[in-house]
Amino acid sequence: MAVPNRSDASPRQPRSPTAPRHGAPPATRRPRPVPLPLVAIVVVAIALLLGFMGRSANNGAFHGSWEFSRLGGPWLVGAFVAGIVGGWRRGPGGLALGIAGGAIAIAVGSLSYYGIYIFFEDGSAPRRAARLGVGWAMAGLVVGGALGLLGATFATRAGGRGRVWMQGAALGTLGGLLMGESIALLWVWDQHDLRVMATLEGLGGAALVAFAAVGRSWRWIVAALIAAAATATVAPIVTTMVREALRRIGWAGA
Repeated sequence: MAVPNRSDASPRQPRSPTAPRHGAPPATRRPRPVPLPLVAIVVVAIALLLGFMGRSANNGAFHGSWEFSRLGGPWLVGAFVAGIVGGWRRGPGGLALGIAGGAIAIAVGSLSYYGIYIFFEDGSAPRRAARLGVGWAMAGLVVGGALGLLGATFATRAGGRGRVWMQGAALGTLGGLLMGESIALLWVWDQHDLRVMATLEGLGGAALVAFAAVGRSWRWIVAALIAAAATATVAPIVTTMVREALRRIGWAGA
């Protein structure tokens, strides 16, 4: 009986440890987090945009812009977005990055707001403006850090089984903050146009939660509703306290 010549056969190639087995679905790559240099660029861009937007709106860039410039909502949303960029697809370390991003967004945004006033608009009382810029920046480190944490929680891969609850609560808290500030402003604003703008901010917070809840699980929706209701109850008091504290250093905003 003839023995086949094995030297003519092609050598068997070893299986790659990463190669999918026969019949197994191909491995899918997880989306990569945003690179750190890009995170830094986006966060600084958000901060400068907030400062420029605030000054432009304050100077009457469009109808109703002055009333719009009195709101804190755009700053809260900006810090939340900065937190999303920092925590996007990251693990627990993304939470710290989100805190830093949110804090930088509002702090640097506040400094740029008053910096534009002092250096480019020939604003009066530059020392007072500088003092207010530092005061708002210090408050922004706390407020922005908290909003950045919420944004990072909304976007992070950390949390395991509780991630759905965490993400719903994070988005609900942002909506509750917008509604809560609206309530606080309606307490003190008498002018019709200002009250309309404050009402729109509150409706925007409610709409944010409602639209974000579309297609979500019941756990996400329950967490968002509870967080929104609780935050909207507490936020008016906290907002009033922050504004009154800044009035002591010369802030005369609405």
